[in-house]
Amino acid sequence: MKTLLTILMVLLLVPHTTFAATWQEISDSLTTMNQQGLSRAAMIEQLMQQDEADLKKALSQLRSQVKDEKQQLSVVQKDLAKLSKTEQQLNQELAAEQEEIEGIQGTVLGAAKRVNDLFEHSPLGVEFAPSRQSIDTILEKKAFPGMDEIRALTALCRAYTTASGQVSLGNGEFFAADGSVVRGEIARIGALGAVYRDRDGSGYLQANSDGRQLVAVAGEIPGPARSAIDRFFSGEESHLPLDISGGAVFLQLTQSKSFGEWLKSGGFLVWPILAIGAIALLLGAERLAFFLRIRANSDTILHQVTRYVELDQIKEGEMFCREKKNAPTCQILSSCLKQIGQTQDVLDNALEEALLRQMPRFEKFLPTMAMFAAIAPLLGLLGTVTGMISTFQVITVFGTGDPKMMSGGISEALITTQVGLAVAIPIMLLHHLFERRVDVLIGDLEEKGTAFKITLLKTGRITPQPLENDHD
Repeated sequence: MKTLLTILMVLLLVPHTTFAATWQEISDSLTTMNQQGLSRAAMIEQLMQQDEADLKKALSQLRSQVKDEKQQLSVVQKDLAKLSKTEQQLNQELAAEQEEIEGIQGTVLGAAKRVNDLFEHSPLGVEFAPSRQSIDTILEKKAFPGMDEIRALTALCRAYTTASGQVSLGNGEFFAADGSVVRGEIARIGALGAVYRDRDGSGYLQANSDGRQLVAVAGEIPGPARSAIDRFFSGEESHLPLDISGGAVFLQLTQSKSFGEWLKSGGFLVWPILAIGAIALLLGAERLAFFLRIRANSDTILHQVTRYVELDQIKEGEMFCREKKNAPTCQILSSCLKQIGQTQDVLDNALEEALLRQMPRFEKFLPTMAMFAAIAPLLGLLGTVTGMISTFQVITVFGTGDPKMMSGGISEALITTQVGLAVAIPIMLLHHLFERRVDVLIGDLEEKGTAFKITLLKTGRITPQPLENDHD
């Protein structure tokens, strides 16, 4: 180490050697330089030892500081873990609180919407229109409603509950069916409904779309209901017919059709069906008048003509039958009287011929009515098919999104069937009654003809049919 330092000093002092005169000077100089180098080396070594001691001391201090820092870090980490756990618990509590708040907010908003819907469809909505501002505020506000707003909502609900159990009478304004503002007497029956009476008449009131105005119900109010409203305002009656269906009855009144409109919605096939019904009605009236006209007492007629025969008053009997020629019994008996003196075969043939002559009179128009009874439902079925075809065409073009687009074809299908059956059923009933009446009349004529034939045989007015043994 010392040799290296000496060489270093020599190299540093090389420039000075150029000025030395002799080697002695150089030696002295080197010696001096060596001593100086040794002194400097000792100083440097001393400094290095001192620095080493300082560094060791600093290292020891740093190690001690690191140890302390590690201890502090461990404490901080423990505190951090505790704080993290506390933060997690607080976050969970916060989430639960937020969920609870959102639930309460949803409950309050749902209650506000239900109350708002209740006011929109109730006649009380007009009375509480100014107080409904609190509901609008809650519905428009996206944040959690304040306690003042919640208290206002609950107070409004309590007031509505109280008012819904009261009947109030007074004067006020409302909108007529044509949109004009009318003033008249208004009676509110709790939350169930409201009625009015003005100079033009009386009727029912319902809330408009937002429940802030009263509007007169359009459509024709039934007469008994209108009379009950007038008697209620006059104090003569304490009961009122009300619509408790939520407006369904009022909707039906506004959409009700007249009989002519109802028939038009059935399509063009309704008119042939109605024509068949009208013709069948005329034919039925003619047949009814005919059967009522011939309701003569056949037993009395038979008894009277038989008495003439027994008294040998044939001319008087024929005259009696001519006087009552509209009675089928007289026509049958007159045919028998004309065969007096003939054989039994001739009388039987005459009696059968007379009965056959009566059949067309009795059965007149009955086959036509039977045909009409069969055609009417077939036309209704044709209308059903036509209406369904129209409905399917609408579905093909517009789809099934709007049921109103299909209502025309469905109405045509159902109404034609309904009208066809409504026409056919009475025609079939009348045809059956008339047919039974014909059977009764024919049976009665056969009975009276046979009884009169027996009378003629007993009195000898008719030659009995010879037996086969006598003929042989």
